[in-house]
Amino acid sequence: MHPREDSLVVSAIDTLPITIAILDDDGTILQTNRAWSEFATENDLEMHPDTVGTNYLAITAQGETEHAQTAATGLSETLSGDREEFELEYPCHSPDERRWFLMRAVSFTEEGERYVAVAHFDITERYEFRHQLEASNERLEQFAYAVSHDLQEPLRMVTSYLELLEQRYAGELDAEADEFIEFAVGGATRMEAMIEGLLTYSRVHTQNNLVQQVDLESVLDDVRADLERRIEETEAEITTDSLPVVEGNASQLRQVFQNLVDNALEYSGGDSPRVTISAERAGDEWIVSVSDEGVGMDPSDADRVFDVFERLHSYEEHEGTGIGLALCRRIIEEHGGEIWIDTEPSNGITVSCTLPATDQ
Repeated sequence: MHPREDSLVVSAIDTLPITIAILDDDGTILQTNRAWSEFATENDLEMHPDTVGTNYLAITAQGETEHAQTAATGLSETLSGDREEFELEYPCHSPDERRWFLMRAVSFTEEGERYVAVAHFDITERYEFRHQLEASNERLEQFAYAVSHDLQEPLRMVTSYLELLEQRYAGELDAEADEFIEFAVGGATRMEAMIEGLLTYSRVHTQNNLVQQVDLESVLDDVRADLERRIEETEAEITTDSLPVVEGNASQLRQVFQNLVDNALEYSGGDSPRVTISAERAGDEWIVSVSDEGVGMDPSDADRVFDVFERLHSYEEHEGTGIGLALCRRIIEEHGGEIWIDTEPSNGITVSCTLPATDQ
């Protein structure tokens, strides 16, 4: 680089509000920008030394906090080449204010030499907003659980008396009265199923604490067993590729694939359903897909079907609570993955999701 160009780059970096330092492969600070020096001077931080020539890794490793030790480990791995980059959120609190920062270390090479750029970003506003949102979501979950739970008992009583009325007076009333009772029983039964689904949905986060190695082959065997009668009745053909072992909650992943396979059977279009379950490795994730050859849907509806109580068909056309796919998305996102639909009308759909891979 031309000396003048080099000077321009340094001047430009000095104008940035982000704190930046360049380290050699031993962790020694070779260069900092003005924001780095000013921040380190104003804040006595164990992870933020300000002097060129100081060994950043050594200073960080001397820190007594858990964040300092985590930073030292991540930085050491980045310097050694075991990882390309490292990120860590850490607090910087004073008696007067609470602040949070994001430390990011990224390695690069220049003329065959390895260096690491370290930057610190003030993320206080983003951090506080995120935690306020999480707290708000938790309160909403608690509210949904409380309301759903308290509704169950009176609804069971209504359903029981309606069923008793239907059994005791069947044929003794006129046809219209029998029809009214049938509608009421059906509505109460659907409401009970919706409340149960809402309870399950609200408990996803609190019950996702058992993370283990999950063999999806075994999960699909259980799903087949649960749906055995329906598979036989519809003469469905389910083809399963070799499925991987992933990290997750076995019970919740079983709910996901039971919903997806059940949907594939439900929306087969009247013919014998043909369902294919496949898996493809993508980096440190697996993409698992459930495909059918049924009625499909308009691609514009592929996102909204994951909303709670969203239905594309009437209950008379297809049974269901409208919670199944919303529950699938909630579970997959709790596992750190994504879920999406590829579809065209009359050409079936493919529901795919990503799940964290294991070493197996």
